[in-house]
Amino acid sequence: MAYVVKIPKLGLEMDSGTVVAWLVAEGGTVTKDEPIAEIESEKTTAEVDAREDGVLREVILQEGDSAPPGDPMAIVAGEDEDISDLLASVDTDEPAAPEPETKTADAPAAETTATAQSQTTSVKASPRAKKRAEELGVDLTTVSGSGPGGAITEEDVESAGPTPTEDIKASPRAKKRAEELGVDLATVSGSGPGGAITEEDVESHTDATTTTSDGRTIAEERPLDGMRRTISSRLGESYQNAVHVTEHRTAGAAELKRAANAATAVTGEKVSVTDILLTTLSEALGEHPEFNATFEDDVHYLYNERNICLAVDVDDGLITPVIRNVDELSIDELATKRGQMTEKALSGSYSMDDLTGGTFTVSNLGLLGVESFDPIINPPQVAILGVNAMGDRPVAQDGAVAIKTVLPLDLSFDHRVVDGADAARFLTTLVGHIENPWPLLDGVRPSDAPTSTESPPTTPVESEDKALPHQQATATLTSDLSGTIDAGDYAWPFDVTPEFGGGRHPTPVDYFTGALSACLSASIGIQAEMRDVSFNTVEVNSTSAPEGGSVESIEIDITLKGVSDTDTSTIDRIVTAGERTCHIAELLRDDVDVSIDWTA
Repeated sequence: MAYVVKIPKLGLEMDSGTVVAWLVAEGGTVTKDEPIAEIESEKTTAEVDAREDGVLREVILQEGDSAPPGDPMAIVAGEDEDISDLLASVDTDEPAAPEPETKTADAPAAETTATAQSQTTSVKASPRAKKRAEELGVDLTTVSGSGPGGAITEEDVESAGPTPTEDIKASPRAKKRAEELGVDLATVSGSGPGGAITEEDVESHTDATTTTSDGRTIAEERPLDGMRRTISSRLGESYQNAVHVTEHRTAGAAELKRAANAATAVTGEKVSVTDILLTTLSEALGEHPEFNATFEDDVHYLYNERNICLAVDVDDGLITPVIRNVDELSIDELATKRGQMTEKALSGSYSMDDLTGGTFTVSNLGLLGVESFDPIINPPQVAILGVNAMGDRPVAQDGAVAIKTVLPLDLSFDHRVVDGADAARFLTTLVGHIENPWPLLDGVRPSDAPTSTESPPTTPVESEDKALPHQQATATLTSDLSGTIDAGDYAWPFDVTPEFGGGRHPTPVDYFTGALSACLSASIGIQAEMRDVSFNTVEVNSTSAPEGGSVESIEIDITLKGVSDTDTSTIDRIVTAGERTCHIAELLRDDVDVSIDWTA
């Protein structure tokens, strides 16, 4: 039985679907309940199955075409079955055109245009023929139809359109180059024998079309499509409709780390700092329910469920899978659930149900080394929490400077719904739970945290100054060209190269490559931990060249051991993110402002 295949609705928030691929060619046989096409909505992909056995008689939407849910994609019917009625029904889905008006001698040109458009719309033609006519600029009223009942087919339009590319006089290399560059040979003037188009003609045409009127050359055009287009639309909607305000707080994070280690030891499940943070956030949302909410049509909806969206960076953009009922999950159940949702997001195996129903969102850019940002609200939610890079910082304590592990936070909220004072109280509650998460962890106590058995770093030279903060070092060179690097509680000897009488200790370049290796290994290890990827060791070997003089190149080899159960794409993401967040590696990428002062 013949029927029209339509774009399915993959979720309540779906506005349109894009045909990613046809799995059956036009004219090919389709089997009931077998997939015939793959489509992509704003945030997910799905397969469209055949409703009946038959033949894919007419493809209405080509690969890359988009349409709202319910719009026709194709027609499936028997091989010899009459589909003229279905084609007509597809045509009637288009907006009705105004009735043509009788043109008088004094009628304006606009009426002539309207009349022509009405005549074109009323022509009996397949949807593909109409689309092809629009692409080629062909007036359908001038085309004779060879299809059922005299309907115009795509082939009729192409026959009436411009000369096909294959008939254009061009060298084989020119045709190949035109295909590589996406150039329509019909628009290129030929300078070869008899006016034939050469490869140089194609490249010159490309250069001309990629240069702007003010002399800039376009390197690449990237039209927004699929998920990126949806992200753009939703971000624009968020900024247009919500009154964004962001408040910042810094929380002590030492107990977060201890709690994660203790929970891991007690439950046997790999519990991360993120899991503890989500637990504290859920508790804060319960105490301030106005933030566990959405705002739509001038109504502020507060929810019982604490369904927290956790933003995940995937290749096509940022998606926000939902962890439902966080308040009802034990810490090991939460860790398992979060790991599963993250893996589904990264592998692309998530569904629309995984992305809907959220009541609050967390965006963690700390994994990428970000220290502060203004997160954008995920509409129609009321607020979003930005999480920054955790690190050790000097803080004032009892009249002295101490080094503490801190976690900077950014809360963006819709000021139409909640006030700045409300946000401040929410952050105060959240920070309190972060700095003391233990009451929220059933069966997990501070004493459960493993005690480190690692020996402190060795200090070959005793440092006299114990007050230097992190990221500050003093090097002192003596007359024999050897010296000492002092950094807080630690000190190391250094020496010049052998040609200057050194060779007794590492050189400054040795320390630099060592610092690079150490920073990369630590950053990669942190990224692996954030993604719940277990490993034994991360070995980074940095080799600078040449052996003496100024460094001209650095070769880095990284070996991860104990990750045999992890797929290569995940490992690649871990290593890439580790390099991106390594502060020493940043020194090699960006200009660093160096100021020098001296005294004698």
